[in-house]
Amino acid sequence: MKLSDGDRRALAAVIAAGAAMVLCFALRSTAVTHMEPLAWEPPAAAVPAREGLVNVNTAGLEELMALPGIGEVRARAIIRDREENGPYRYPEHLIRVKGVGEGILAEILDQITTGGDEIAQDIGG
Repeated sequence: MKLSDGDRRALAAVIAAGAAMVLCFALRSTAVTHMEPLAWEPPAAAVPAREGLVNVNTAGLEELMALPGIGEVRARAIIRDREENGPYRYPEHLIRVKGVGEGILAEILDQITTGGDEIAQDIGG
């Protein structure tokens, strides 16, 4: 039986595709190994609030002003931002407030909280 040029090309394509599939399955079976699950750590917002921390989602003007680098203007900006954009999910989200940069955040990070599980649930965490 003699094959036409078109039939030979089609047969060659089918053979090449089959060979590629065999190669893929062979490589996959040798490359896949047992993977250990990664340790899970809850996000900062899921950790319950610690005593003595200022909750940036509920703190008033005076509480916020007690933080280093947060004066009246920044405290008002924090309150305005959380009213307009919703609660902070993570303490690091304070950076979205104009006037609160990396430096100020670094100073207050160990003194603030976002409220733990309660806030995370309220905003879909």
